[in-house]
Amino acid sequence: MIAMAPAEMSRLIRELREKTGAGMTDCKKALEAVGWRLDEALTALRKKGLADMAKRAARATKEGAVAYAVVGKAGAIVELNCETDFTARTDEFKVLAQTLADKSAAGELKGPDDAKLLIQPVQQKTGENMGLRRLARFEQAADGLIAGYIHLGAKKGALIELSAVSSAAAAHPAVAELAKELLLQVVGFSPRYLRREDVPGAEIAKEKDIYTEALRKEGKPEAAIPKIVEGKVNKLFYQASCLLEQLSVRDNKTPVAGIIKEASAKAGGEVAVVRFARYTLGE
Repeated sequence: MIAMAPAEMSRLIRELREKTGAGMTDCKKALEAVGWRLDEALTALRKKGLADMAKRAARATKEGAVAYAVVGKAGAIVELNCETDFTARTDEFKVLAQTLADKSAAGELKGPDDAKLLIQPVQQKTGENMGLRRLARFEQAADGLIAGYIHLGAKKGALIELSAVSSAAAAHPAVAELAKELLLQVVGFSPRYLRREDVPGAEIAKEKDIYTEALRKEGKPEAAIPKIVEGKVNKLFYQASCLLEQLSVRDNKTPVAGIIKEASAKAGGEVAVVRFARYTLGE
């Protein structure tokens, strides 16, 4: 065994811990096994960490956080998963989620595989299985605004892109206020589509079949059923599923299309919703 002063041993243990996030005992054992050579101990711990992560890969990741970022004319929203709510609430995990959102918005991350190297250090330190489950990135092609919102302690979030007729209109306070209101709408009312034209035909047909079967069981006249079904699809299905068909979260009376029209008038030109993304943890 190499003779070494206790102070130097402590320094090496601390340095190895800082580099790997491993426990003090594990760092000491790794250094002792390789004669207190830091580089070799670092390699050994990283190999062990990767092996441990492979064993943990099958464990469920039902907790985590949603985060968003806007960088210049681009924005991104991500969902980062872990195993326990305890880990999801730690500052280190929150910083990791925000880092992934920042890098996604900047175009540096294209998908979950690109995030693995950033996730590994935190995963090794916590001992939990982690993964970037999904991300969405928007980049403006013209004048407009991208904004985001996180709700319920990072359990829900949304990202939205608005277009405007000019840069002056896009910079108007009414457009920023509109974005905030629509983000609350998306998170609160959970639309899946922007407009009715976006809904797949197969999904509409399925809804019509469900309504038709229910009406037949109620004993409605067969000739009257198609008209009733169309009314239900328009009033119930589209209003629940399409953002532009919904009633505003502000009073559940004003149509979303109406508040967009109001904001457009204030901004001095048409403002429109280009797209949105909504993430709910584990959904």
